[in-house]
Amino acid sequence: MKTILILAGLILAIAFAPSANAQNNELNWTMERAVSQLDRQGSDLESVLAEVDVDWTGQAQGADRIRSGRIYINERGEFRISVEMPKKRTVLLEGKTLHFYDAEAETVDQYNLNRHKNRLEVYIPVGFSTTGKDLEDDFLVTFVGEETIGDRRTLGLELTPKRDNVREVVSKIQVWFDEASWLPARQIISSSAGGATLTVNYKGTARNLDLNPELFDDNWPRGTDKNSVRK
Repeated sequence: MKTILILAGLILAIAFAPSANAQNNELNWTMERAVSQLDRQGSDLESVLAEVDVDWTGQAQGADRIRSGRIYINERGEFRISVEMPKKRTVLLEGKTLHFYDAEAETVDQYNLNRHKNRLEVYIPVGFSTTGKDLEDDFLVTFVGEETIGDRRTLGLELTPKRDNVREVVSKIQVWFDEASWLPARQIISSSAGGATLTVNYKGTARNLDLNPELFDDNWPRGTDKNSVRK
């Protein structure tokens, strides 16, 4: 009898134990509330400036040359990541072209995104230049839960692409939004092939600064060798 009572107690404990997501959703966020908050932050977002740490796992595609630096994002979803130390390098997304500039080698590799559709870097603006409605239109959105990153409380959402052409490149994007600013504090972008994962952490984020438009132009120093990557 004692054994039966113990087993019954264990079954009840398991049955009524809160789920991991419930434990990590202390403010009882609903999808509707989260989307509403993202709509508000996205509707008037003009620019973003932040410090970033970039980490690749698996086979890197070029951004492995950028470990930490400063990112600039405009309202069109274009971005520039610049790093000064130990070597001066830049990643620039300008329209449909992705640039990798190496100041020491005086070269810039240029990828036409109509040809190179497997670049994970182009998904970095997701969560910045998109509203909650945009996310729901393009992705299946589910809760990851709440997490503390540094001294920031964040809400994690997992985004699974709805479109076949995107899903062929990206299996999912996890974004942790700072609940104070509703801008991303962390992104994990997972490749559908090859096992590559791009993780970007943001800190010191400022929004709607008057950024110089030339930051988003491919104006490289004279003498820079431009290489249009074909494969």
